[in-house]
Amino acid sequence: MKKAILFKTLVDILYILHFIGLIGIIFIIPFGTVNINQVNMSVEDWSLFYWLIFIVSLFAYIIFLRGLYFLRKMARFLLTNKYFSNKTIENLKKSGNNFLYTGILSFALIVVLWISKLTGGKFELIYDNNLLIPLFLSIIGMFFIIQSNALNLAKGMKEENELTV
Repeated sequence: MKKAILFKTLVDILYILHFIGLIGIIFIIPFGTVNINQVNMSVEDWSLFYWLIFIVSLFAYIIFLRGLYFLRKMARFLLTNKYFSNKTIENLKKSGNNFLYTGILSFALIVVLWISKLTGGKFELIYDNNLLIPLFLSIIGMFFIIQSNALNLAKGMKEENELTV
């Protein structure tokens, strides 16, 4: 039970910090202090392409927050020891789907920015955390989806066992 409480607390902290970060980004944009990390450009120098990159990045961030929200809901059901409830399974699957979509969208943004640099005459092959985070999010998303399917199967077996007794 202590591990479930710790899990719920950590997910809540992560959600709150990211939500505060989203609000901070929205309020900071008008002051021009936002940068796109991969390009090193300030907001005053952004063209339409970079504004689109920013909007898609913001959209991916909101999808990530939605995944954290469903993970929080799932953790709440874990505290009540309802491991095989439909709500737990649904929230775990929704969270996994959102993390998977965030990972795919973030990876696509990295590829688009890399192609943009390549067409601009800069050839860079950089191995850093920016590439690993979308990969990790995709893996976590797939794991949550697989886990929700396994819980759904276990729930079916549990119900079948209860009917045979």
